[in-house]
Amino acid sequence: MTDSATHLESPSFSSTWHTMRPYLPGLLIVFLVGMASWQLGRVMPRPGSVTLAILLGILVGNLLPNIAPYASGIRVVEKRLLPLSIALLGVELQLVMLLDLGLLAALVIVLGVATSLLASLYLGRLLGYPLKFSLLIGAGTGICGSSAIAATSGAIDADGDDIGISISVVNLLGTAGIFTLPAIVTLLNLSEVDGGMLIGGTLQAVGQVVAAGFSMNDTVGSVATVVKMGRVLMLAPVVIALASMMRSGNMENGKKLNPVRVPLFIIGFFIFSILASLSFMPDPAIGGIKTTGKFLLVLAMAGIGMRIQLQTLFRSGPKALAFGLGVSAVQVAVVLLVVLLT
Repeated sequence: MTDSATHLESPSFSSTWHTMRPYLPGLLIVFLVGMASWQLGRVMPRPGSVTLAILLGILVGNLLPNIAPYASGIRVVEKRLLPLSIALLGVELQLVMLLDLGLLAALVIVLGVATSLLASLYLGRLLGYPLKFSLLIGAGTGICGSSAIAATSGAIDADGDDIGISISVVNLLGTAGIFTLPAIVTLLNLSEVDGGMLIGGTLQAVGQVVAAGFSMNDTVGSVATVVKMGRVLMLAPVVIALASMMRSGNMENGKKLNPVRVPLFIIGFFIFSILASLSFMPDPAIGGIKTTGKFLLVLAMAGIGMRIQLQTLFRSGPKALAFGLGVSAVQVAVVLLVVLLT
């Protein structure tokens, strides 16, 4: 009976092992880098474990002689743990804070996205870039990085090379922004709410916003994440509008739009926020979820850092980087002006 049970279970175990085996090297090295960052963050509150995870990840990823054996595991960490960590960090957000942000948050979101798109169109034409490439840079900078570029590319039928270059440029500038935006907040002595508005209203990817915001403190991180979620929610209407614009110019030939959906982690983020705000969960549970979310975020940032290959990013060329930097600078200037004047 025992032999039979073992015989029945072993194929399943073998299949699971063969499925997981390619991911294990990457998962292990990300865990080690993440744990080192988590422990260092306890003794180095600034820059904190999240920022340290990115820096150590970049260091390890670029020092490895061959990143290929680890790539699949690293990609799983980024794609699975990052959305989960952001959803869990919803317990940081009290709904009262969301109501307090009100009109200011709406202004930052709408003007930030609009400025990015308009600046990309103007600067792109000035530098001689095609319209579709300019739209990819504008959408990636204004909304949510690589995800926005992917969604926009499908709607406007962008060229594969343009997609790759725009993702590289936006990721490089966003990674730099993780360090420069908190420095600007500190230099200008902005309040926690204003600092969160600036970070959430300008940084490209959700993970970058979370990393930069929570590297300062929980309040800045919460405000930044809420504003960023608002920008992400602009993805569907903006992509549909851009696709319609391309069609009206007879450049899309009536191609069917790819569906654009609200990411599940945004829904999860607000569900956890509601549960925490309405006291549906005891304080120990909230504390445990918060700690788990931050630890998963550290692991995700370690994975993201390890995937940043500096040679590949700089291969995009100084002109493309200057284009993306110009769009980002205009966006930061406009959002900062809105924050300071309201």
